[in-house]
Amino acid sequence: MSKTTFKQVGVWIDHGKAHLIGYDKGSVQLIETIDSPYESIKRVDGEVKDMTRFSQNPEHASNNEYKKHNTAQNEIQEYFRLMEHKLQPFDDILLFGPGTMKEKMRNRLRENKAFNGKWLSVETSDKLTENQLLAFVREFYDKATP
Repeated sequence: MSKTTFKQVGVWIDHGKAHLIGYDKGSVQLIETIDSPYESIKRVDGEVKDMTRFSQNPEHASNNEYKKHNTAQNEIQEYFRLMEHKLQPFDDILLFGPGTMKEKMRNRLRENKAFNGKWLSVETSDKLTENQLLAFVREFYDKATP
């Protein structure tokens, strides 16, 4: 089955990656895995501690922390834009996974007018194997559709 034949999709999402699982009349298929541009820990060669040059006291941090935060926020926004583009063709979207990324994605989709009238649902799950991902989406949509 191709991506266009699915109208229902389950998306396991966290900060590192997202798995898109299509659902159609009881059959499920892993459509694709999308890697996030977000990196939680960056290490630049030659980078030193985040201290000011006049003090080794950790309470005197530099503006480097502000720059790192902005970079991380920009990477997350890029990830959201990529996910919005990938989820555009689907009518029913199930967002699930650990952490808070699923709620952030749902809020972002609700703000986008292109997703008005589309069904969005959020569930909590742990990290799952590929077979567990497929089973999770199948069970969810089997219960949701009479």
